[in-house]
Amino acid sequence: MTAKIIKRFNLRINSSTKNIKMEIVCSTDSKYIMPTGIMLTSLFESNIGEVVNVHLLHNQNSAALLNPIRTIAARYQQTIHFYLISDEIFKHFPVGLDFQVDHVGTSFATYYRLYLAEILPADIDKVIYLDGDILVVDKLVELWNTSVENYAIAAVPDSYNNNIEHYNRLRYPQFMGYFNAGMLIVNLRYWREKQVHSQFFDYVKSNAERLKCHDQDVLNYLFKDSKLVLPIRYNVLNEYWFDLRYSLISWEFDEQILEAQAHPAIIHFTGIPKPWYKNCKHPWKKEFDKYKAMSPWRDEKEKRWMPLKFCLEKMAIKLVVSMGLRKSDYIVENRYIELSLSLIHISEPTRRSYIS
Repeated sequence: MTAKIIKRFNLRINSSTKNIKMEIVCSTDSKYIMPTGIMLTSLFESNIGEVVNVHLLHNQNSAALLNPIRTIAARYQQTIHFYLISDEIFKHFPVGLDFQVDHVGTSFATYYRLYLAEILPADIDKVIYLDGDILVVDKLVELWNTSVENYAIAAVPDSYNNNIEHYNRLRYPQFMGYFNAGMLIVNLRYWREKQVHSQFFDYVKSNAERLKCHDQDVLNYLFKDSKLVLPIRYNVLNEYWFDLRYSLISWEFDEQILEAQAHPAIIHFTGIPKPWYKNCKHPWKKEFDKYKAMSPWRDEKEKRWMPLKFCLEKMAIKLVVSMGLRKSDYIVENRYIELSLSLIHISEPTRRSYIS
């Protein structure tokens, strides 16, 4: 089954005669335009002097909202290609079900990456995929130069890699590992040669009730024995900012976690509230705010993440801590390391204020 591209639009700004250094892919819907734009701002800021070729996959609902992202690409003199994707192909893919993680909502955009080999031009053999709730805080050239020959994909272990529930649900051995799909190096040549898009479709059709984590589950199952494991610094999830006493992953990753905390390349805001909400407690929230201040959304006021379920859970947790029934680290934000200013290693002279 082939993904339907309704329309392709290319914004070619970069006039450099150098070869394209990095092919970057992201996907969005109307709710993630702002985070995706701020992610791209951080990508361009942290890779000044490099040529970045961006491919943005989006649906009809977000098509009219993309002008700020065009502005960002033009400001940094980078090239961006827009792909308007029909959601019709994904109508049988599960979203918004009670057993699924709820941050995806009812959007099919998370599944777009499964069809990259069908959507992107045939002369592109490799891409880096980035989620919208990410900051890039270091150059990605070394990551881009990672060889994925003979591998379908390269990714970082998920912070819940040790959770037996993943393997029981997806029915494969735990020793094979489980990765987070928010940052991927995708070997498109491998995908095309193996015709994996049809495997994706068949797997979803037969296993919809297993897909708690949507396309991430699909990728983990089908590439369980054809993946390259990358250093944690290239996808530092929320739980990787915990003090090691609270680590959810095996002690074997301790050195990688410490290295990632000291020298992160990609920060992935996997928790809730997200950093565009005022009550986000993530240690890199201020860094997100700095990149937002460089973006077209610099004057947009922050709201608080206040769904009833979240508020009640927070109140209950604080109550049991205040009553001495639980220690203070029962509150998730109390498990974070104290982030030294020296770890915010993007030098101020490289920053640019957004100019309208």
